[in-house]
Amino acid sequence: MFKENDKMRPAATPERVLAICRLVGQGSYTTKELTELTELDSDNINEYTRRSISAAEELRLIEKKGDKYQLLIDERSLESAIKFRKKICPIIFSNKKSTFFRLTEWYISNYELVKGINKFDEFAATAAKNGVESVDENDVLGWRFWMRFLGHAYQFNRTLIPNMFIRIGDALENVDVESSMNSGRFLMWLKENVPEAAASCTNEGLPIAVSNGLRSLQEAGKIELISTMDAAKISLYPMDGDVINDFSEIKIRR
Repeated sequence: MFKENDKMRPAATPERVLAICRLVGQGSYTTKELTELTELDSDNINEYTRRSISAAEELRLIEKKGDKYQLLIDERSLESAIKFRKKICPIIFSNKKSTFFRLTEWYISNYELVKGINKFDEFAATAAKNGVESVDENDVLGWRFWMRFLGHAYQFNRTLIPNMFIRIGDALENVDVESSMNSGRFLMWLKENVPEAAASCTNEGLPIAVSNGLRSLQEAGKIELISTMDAAKISLYPMDGDVINDFSEIKIRR
């Protein structure tokens, strides 16, 4: 799921991976025992469990010792979906060669190519034709569950609406950050701590996913974007009717 040239199958959703980790945190189980505990009276249950276990192993959340699994992360990270999300997001995006990273990076950089698409097979074909080779419809189906969970986009019907409000907000909480940064310093911070957006964030402007995220964070009172005359500024993705179209400084509200 999160390896280089790997397939991103829908069976391993974030919620299922979290459930597997919680079970392993409660006791030491074999694959067979985990399958029995997660049985849903479905012909596909073995695939659901197998792929969810595999994803948890790839992220180094669990590991197999002998024939049983053990938890590798603090159980407090499993107390809620929010804590789990904040734990795994930096792990997932530390591997820049994974198919998941490359498709996420491509989506953030190329929203104009897919903004009118509401069919996952067309989305996959567009991505495969424009830089993310070998991605198919099933990959996109698996990927979109995690995109929504990790906070990069919202889904309306079959359309993904880019907004990194949650992802950037989590990053601001996860690491030590200055209470105030000029636009250049913030750009450096963003590239380092949200690497999947680094390729599309420049001094000339920010992509729509990041821009929507920053506007939403300001609306929620978590940050303040300041535009000072004659100061160096970074442009946000233009939004009709919005008075915030650039900033020279960002203040973080604790």
